[in-house]
Amino acid sequence: MSTPLLENILHQPDALRSVSAWHFGDGRQALEKAAHFLRDKKGIVLSGMGASCFATVPFQYLLGTHGFEVTSTETAELLHFPMSSVRGDKAVVLVSRSGESIEVIKLLERLHESGTPVLGIANIPDSTLLAQADHSLLLQSPPDQLVAIQTYTATVAVFALLQAAVVGELEQARGELDQTIQLLDASIPQWVKARDQWRPFLDGTAPLYLLGRGSSLGAVAEGVLLIHETSKAPAIGMSVPQFRHGPVEVVDRDFRAVILGTQPATVNLDSALASDLTGMGGQVRWLGPAVADSTAQPLCPWPDNVPARFASLVEVIPLQILAYQKAENRGIRPGDFRWAPTITSSESGFPQLQP
Repeated sequence: MSTPLLENILHQPDALRSVSAWHFGDGRQALEKAAHFLRDKKGIVLSGMGASCFATVPFQYLLGTHGFEVTSTETAELLHFPMSSVRGDKAVVLVSRSGESIEVIKLLERLHESGTPVLGIANIPDSTLLAQADHSLLLQSPPDQLVAIQTYTATVAVFALLQAAVVGELEQARGELDQTIQLLDASIPQWVKARDQWRPFLDGTAPLYLLGRGSSLGAVAEGVLLIHETSKAPAIGMSVPQFRHGPVEVVDRDFRAVILGTQPATVNLDSALASDLTGMGGQVRWLGPAVADSTAQPLCPWPDNVPARFASLVEVIPLQILAYQKAENRGIRPGDFRWAPTITSSESGFPQLQP
């Protein structure tokens, strides 16, 4: 049975075509202005809440490889625990799908008062964030039903294009994004069709672990959020080395983990962990290019020749489908919220609890 959330998953290639058409069309000038704005700053602070914050992680790593000083911090942390890293000689990039999240709007006001320049990124053209930021970028993604699906991959894609514009590789990135979209055209229906095979792996009450490194930590965090939102089930995300430093003691026959193995610098270390966990009796699925002599079972086929700049976009989509299947396993309609509002407009309380 199809649902709006499943349709959002399936329609992501078309959503990304919309994003690409905008940023290489009417939105290109704003993209290049934003790149110029960031290029001249001594440091960059990236911030958002939830999925928007997690989408900043690949961008942090992409710019970091070119020598930029970049940090990523949840907006509520910056709002309530001011950090010396936020000064006038640095740029703050605020991201919010709606452009109306309460923490983002409050921090935006404080940044204006302190004279700190802001680049705002959102999907709603007339949002407060885009209207009041010093520079603004519109995602131009079709909206999601509720859970951030198309808008998440759109945010990751726009950040990848912004990084390319900053370092003078925008035309190269245009071809890479087109290539990525073509790969997803073929892969997403294949992954959705294969999800029934994941049922036994997703059964049980033990929390699912998502483990990764580097820019994959964005997809790890987003995957955990999706499992929480979509299937109302517990999940735990952390880096591979952090897991090895003690949490590995949880492994037994009920243990389940997905290891994201898309980072070339550490793929052999991550593959070794997958083999070790299997030897301990745990069940592990590998997400990423195949590794020779690995004993880990792949979660799904990984497409060939994924452009490195957009690997973080590709790796999150099987996790979207996994969260969807976990919900079906539990008899829950994927995509419906019980407690969380569509837009978090207050820092306390939940609308459903109000008299």
